Amino acid sequence: MRRVIVIATVLAVAALSGCAWVKPTAGGEKVREETAANVGSCQEVGSAYGKTRTSVGGLPRNQDVIRDEQVTLARNQAARIGGDTIVQDGAPTADGTLNFKVYRCR
Repeated sequence: MRRVIVIATVLAVAALSGCAWVKPTAGGEKVREETAANVGSCQEVGSAYGKTRTSVGGLPRNQDVIRDEQVTLARNQAARIGGDTIVQDGAPTADGTLNFKVYRCR
């Protein structure tokens, strides 16, 4: 019985390690991600960041899912401060943080 519980727990953690937990807000859905080359005529209005867990139960999470969550969090923040575009600002940190500059382009 104990073995079944351990196996079920390991499978659940493995399944969750690929799941995205963060959902976009209505405003965040309208914010797009661009490169620095594409925001030359835009006004910088601030900064945002996405910070999410890089592991669940000691197991590493899928890097694509982590980045999707970081972008979604930043898009949600950008919408709250009046931005409509985000640009990644640097590399992700070991603690799961990814910084962005926020622009108003439209």
